[in-house]
Amino acid sequence: MVPLLGNLSLWVGLILSALQFTNSVKKKYYLKSTYNKIIIKGLFFCILLSFISLMYCYVTSDFSVANVYQNSHTSKPLIYKISAVWGNHEGSMLLWLLVLCIFNYFIFKLFDEKNSSFIFKSLEIQSIIIFGFLLFTLLTSNPFDKIIPIPENGLGFNPILQDPALAIHPPLLYVGYVGFSAVFSMAIATLTSEDNEKIVWYNYMKPFVLISWTFLTIGIAFGSLWAYYELGWGGWWFWDPVENASFMPWLLGTALLHSLITVERKKSLKTWVLLLALLTFILSTTGTFLVRSGILTSVHAFALDPDRGIFILIFITLLSSYALVIFGKYSKRFYSNNYFTFFSKEGSILINNIIMVIVCSTVFLGTVYPLVVEAFLNKKISVGEPYYNTVIVPMMFPAIIIMGLASTLSWGKDKILKVMKENFLSIVLTLLSSILFFYLYKLRNIVGVIGIFLAFWIIMNNLIALVQFKKLKVFKSMIIAHLGLGFLILGITASSIWQEEKIVRMKINDNVKLQKYNIIFQKIDEVVGINFVAIQGKFSIYNDEKKIITELKPENRFYPVTKNMTSEASIYTNILRDLYIVIGDGNLKDGWVVRLYYNPLVMFIWVGSFFIFMSGLTAIYANLKKINFIKI
Repeated sequence: MVPLLGNLSLWVGLILSALQFTNSVKKKYYLKSTYNKIIIKGLFFCILLSFISLMYCYVTSDFSVANVYQNSHTSKPLIYKISAVWGNHEGSMLLWLLVLCIFNYFIFKLFDEKNSSFIFKSLEIQSIIIFGFLLFTLLTSNPFDKIIPIPENGLGFNPILQDPALAIHPPLLYVGYVGFSAVFSMAIATLTSEDNEKIVWYNYMKPFVLISWTFLTIGIAFGSLWAYYELGWGGWWFWDPVENASFMPWLLGTALLHSLITVERKKSLKTWVLLLALLTFILSTTGTFLVRSGILTSVHAFALDPDRGIFILIFITLLSSYALVIFGKYSKRFYSNNYFTFFSKEGSILINNIIMVIVCSTVFLGTVYPLVVEAFLNKKISVGEPYYNTVIVPMMFPAIIIMGLASTLSWGKDKILKVMKENFLSIVLTLLSSILFFYLYKLRNIVGVIGIFLAFWIIMNNLIALVQFKKLKVFKSMIIAHLGLGFLILGITASSIWQEEKIVRMKINDNVKLQKYNIIFQKIDEVVGINFVAIQGKFSIYNDEKKIITELKPENRFYPVTKNMTSEASIYTNILRDLYIVIGDGNLKDGWVVRLYYNPLVMFIWVGSFFIFMSGLTAIYANLKKINFIKI
């Protein structure tokens, strides 16, 4: 009964999305607010009911539903039964639709007589997006497909996905991806609405950009944290194609957010902002295609069915083509004659925008080119870390230098001597901090030296700006975000350049020296979990004074249902460094393969991400109040 209800709700939702489109085109119907509230709230309710129905099927282990059978098991802990709802292709599409409907309702809440044409068109485009993804879900990816005869138990769930961070990671990402659909719809509405010059469209767009960018940021951060401690490789980013699929809209979203500030203050870059708004969502949907087309082999990939990929590709192509044609036809209306110098706040934003777009293009080329070569030439090539680091890292250096100056640069035109004078203290503090860091860590790597210097440049500039933010007339949220970025760069540089790795075979009572720590392999235990069995190693960690400071217990787990093995790292962490141990295969006679990592300052990556996230939430609240979305 519950699966039938969930399936029926999706079909009703499809009808309601079509009605929303019809009513948006026939603008007069929107004068009947009650009627339209019923449609939009009904659409949201239908998708929510369908989502809850699927969750109920997972919680109760209803194996009559093929999706539950393929991705769950009675022995699975409850929290992972719930997270398994969106840990697969069909369920994740349902979550995608739910978030789409939430943003759809948010747009409707902005409606009043002054912005009617703008909101009509935004809802029209939003309904097309909802209808397209609903149709895709119902025709190719229905989460309520039945299975006969009903099996006694399920096939289980990929054990590396059974993790708290990964349970949170997809919903956060989806808010980011899908939120840009609202920005996309508003951009087309701005281009085509009759009253686009009468309303301050960028004020409506900005909170949605902030929501999307903020949640995409923290979603990526949770994904990198999961990769760090779960995959057992001692790293946090691997330039996986699916990682790149989230990074590309983040880059353009960053450029879009800063360009909107320029539009607010100087009424320039309007055309550029509208183009970025379109491209950011196009890249978000491109990521959907990559993940669900079967053309990628990745731990992040959901589907291996090319037919699904063709459907998404056709829909994305049609949507993107329509958007770009509209942009080409109407964008001339928004050309501005407001010229400005490059040595100014808006000039620095434009330069960094260009850098972000180039970096995004570089990542896009590295991600898509191997797929194109394989498709047309039947050759496999790989594009990995050396390519991205060699090409992208040098491009980010000038962007970071400019970013450090952002708080002190003036709008319109500024003077070099004035800016140097205002930044004299931050330059001195940056040099002193860098010299102290170089002394403590005995730096010899030129890339590391530059990276650390730039990190302190950002940190010191924004710490000073935080004290003087009223005088500088800048937003405190922006300062905190840039400060978080400084911490992020510090963590990335230190952990990437000065990570120390040892791979050894250890027997009981063997010891290994790593930095100032002496690591002794004490014993091996067998551990029985809820749905796994494990070999657990016990390692005692001693400092230079031969005092024990902690014990680490990495595990090598086996999941009988799925026949999978995973490595569970054990990490001794503080703000200054991580000591990271992974145990592999072995036996009493030959010993066990053990990976040991010393990662300096790696926690600053997620500390910085948290700062950025909190600054984003602050800015979201302020901007929603500005457009009376939040009334106080």
